[in-house]
Amino acid sequence: MSAPLRISRVEFIFLMAALMATTALSIDAVLPALGFMANDFGTSGSEIQLIITILFVGFVLGQIIFGPLSDRFGRLPSIYAGIILFILGCLITITAQSLELALLGRFIQGIGVSGPRIMVSALVRDCYSGRSMARIMSFVATIFMIVPILAPMLGQVMLWLGPWQVIFAMYIVIAIILCLWVRLRLDETLIEENRNSIQIKSLWHSFVGILTNRISCGYTIVSGFIFGGFLGYLSSSQWLFQEIYQVGEAFPIYFGALVLPNLVSSLINAKLVVKWGMFRLVQVTNVLVFFGSLGLYFYAQSYNGIPPLMHTMAFLFIIFSGIGFQFGNLNALAMEPLGRAAGIGASFVGAGSTLISIPIGGLIGMSLNTNIFPLAIGMALCSLLSILMMHWVRFGFSLPKAGAGFKL
Repeated sequence: MSAPLRISRVEFIFLMAALMATTALSIDAVLPALGFMANDFGTSGSEIQLIITILFVGFVLGQIIFGPLSDRFGRLPSIYAGIILFILGCLITITAQSLELALLGRFIQGIGVSGPRIMVSALVRDCYSGRSMARIMSFVATIFMIVPILAPMLGQVMLWLGPWQVIFAMYIVIAIILCLWVRLRLDETLIEENRNSIQIKSLWHSFVGILTNRISCGYTIVSGFIFGGFLGYLSSSQWLFQEIYQVGEAFPIYFGALVLPNLVSSLINAKLVVKWGMFRLVQVTNVLVFFGSLGLYFYAQSYNGIPPLMHTMAFLFIIFSGIGFQFGNLNALAMEPLGRAAGIGASFVGAGSTLISIPIGGLIGMSLNTNIFPLAIGMALCSLLSILMMHWVRFGFSLPKAGAGFKL
């Protein structure tokens, strides 16, 4: 176990949250601008959702690249390189005259933002392990959750000040500030003797080792299912609120309100995880999300698929309360066995879960048209698959014995 030099634990948590938040900011701040972008590029509302989806495609590729490189050259170079690519992608998007060029810029943004994002997992794993790691990640997630609340509002403010390109100019300014913060305050956490080779044979050996690790691989799949359901909501949220429920410019308020349960759950998780354990918290909240989503589906039947907005918000509040307990714990569960291979491990966990989530989220998002049925049933199925996979990772195909192996 190493420690970040020249930086307190509190500042370390805030810095990790800021690095993690670059991904959320890249997604959520641009949501209010999707309609304007569709008009400028002369495309449909469903096609403009690719502005969100393509970022995740680049995000997957970037994780595959940055993880192994960080195990060889250290964590900080990957952060710097990622920020540079992120800024480049922003510049391409700002100057784009067509949707295709804007998507290229977003793709490069996704590659770039993956560097700081997965380095959070690697940096925390370098410095902590077990439930301490889960606790730190919960604190990081708690602060991080403030960003999705504020980001759409921030995007809306930027739109009042100028065209949608102003949002991407804001991204550049924030990226530069983050780069300076890392440069001035954070030391390298991967010591020289723990660095790995990036030769093909060595990388293949590490990859096979992770792929055949039932714990890491299993919890990566679970993360993909859970994030897939959440991504379905995320990519279709603008359509859900502005087209189905016609909330207009109040969209950021409703979107931000549904981040609050995630925020509260992440904070509570930091307290409960030491007592209850990561596995128990994730599995219990999987059940909560399943019944919340299934309840929304059957409740919507009485309203031809469009319940009153406040009723839908109440169900989603319950669902997102459960999801708030899951991301930090699942990341810690998947990373726990990986030790010194934290860089490539973070790549595998991040890229694997994102690859699983993209088609799931895309299918849910594109299916949402005139009612909320696809969102409700999609999230229910994702949580059910997560329950079954969690059980298999811990107990195989047998039933668990009373009180046996339930805490981690």
